[in-house]
Amino acid sequence: MGAGGSAWRTPTRIKLLVTGFIIGLSILLELVVHFYFGIGIIYTHFFYPILILAAFWYYRKAVYIGLLLTAMHISIEYLVAGSVPEAILVRAGMFVIVAFAAGYLFERLRDERSAFGAYLLGYSEKKEDKTHFAPDRLLPRILGQPGDVEHHIAHLRSRNPDVRYEAAGALGELGDTRAIGPLAELMHDEESGVRWMAADALAKMGAAAVEPLIQNLRHGDVDVRWMAALALGDIGDPRAVLPLIHTLKDEDAYVRSRAALALGKIGALAREILIRQLAEGDDDVRWGAVLALGKIAGAEAIAALINALGDSSSRVRQRAARALGEIGAPAIRPLILAFGESDPATCDLIAEALSDIGKTAVPPLIEALHEENWRIRRCAAEALGRIGDPRSVDPLIEALRDSREEVRETARNALRNI
Repeated sequence: MGAGGSAWRTPTRIKLLVTGFIIGLSILLELVVHFYFGIGIIYTHFFYPILILAAFWYYRKAVYIGLLLTAMHISIEYLVAGSVPEAILVRAGMFVIVAFAAGYLFERLRDERSAFGAYLLGYSEKKEDKTHFAPDRLLPRILGQPGDVEHHIAHLRSRNPDVRYEAAGALGELGDTRAIGPLAELMHDEESGVRWMAADALAKMGAAAVEPLIQNLRHGDVDVRWMAALALGDIGDPRAVLPLIHTLKDEDAYVRSRAALALGKIGALAREILIRQLAEGDDDVRWGAVLALGKIAGAEAIAALINALGDSSSRVRQRAARALGEIGAPAIRPLILAFGESDPATCDLIAEALSDIGKTAVPPLIEALHEENWRIRRCAAEALGRIGDPRSVDPLIEALRDSREEVRETARNALRNI
């Protein structure tokens, strides 16, 4: 099982050599102390270190070494004194008792560690404690060597979620394609954290994991679908574009939003299809498309998003305005030019997008107060009022003398907001 420490894996030959050496040394010390120094009590302590070491290595079998030392102790005493006092027999008996007791304790410790290791790996279950507990220093040790792919794949079937989680993470780091099938199955795990780690591991596998992840976009579990969508976005393979577009129609709003974000991560490879969906898709698809295009950005995406400000769905329009605001500086000039052909409602959305961009948009908007098209001037004044930057006060005061009443009125309202 591998749960025990290295002490239990000491080679047998080394154990025998060390045991024999220490026994010999103990006997030598006993003879020296007993014969040359005349000490008859302290020398017996030399036997206890070997008894503890023997118990650590051989468990209750250390009793045999205890019996050997008992016989030696009694024999030496008899040879020296010609008799064996009761005190000698008691001390000799302690060798056997200590060997048995220490061996029993080490044996119990070994069994507990082995059972706990089996529990951590999911091969047994602690009836008295159903909570999962995986010490950081013990779990990696019992999971095996980091590069052992088959070992980690086997642990994906553990009953312990901690082990399944760690094994999935290790397989993701290894990137071995043999793990793709088992990891795809693990995405159906009962534990959300394990499912997430399986999806993350598959994302690290790259293109080889695309097909299993695409299949999971149609899984009955909501978590499996959105996790698969995000993993596909991380991989960025063009094969995932159409399945993710289809996922924009998912019954679950969160799955739809994750699919849109995934398409945004795929980027330019998905841009043309997303722009086309703004004209062809239903409300949910269009909403997801504008969310994704906001992440992709670029001139084509900005133009498509500005067009989406006139969408028939209010939530698509609002999402497009937010997306343009998130794009930031590159969208400022196209938004200002779009003022010229906008109705009041669209103008309001453009002003909202520019206000989201913030102070960066102020200088271009001040310049827009002098545009020939009066609609641009009016909407620029509205946007400046929303942003509320002090730099726009003087230009807005000047706009109070504009030739169009619509511009003058908007400038007055803007100044009240600053």
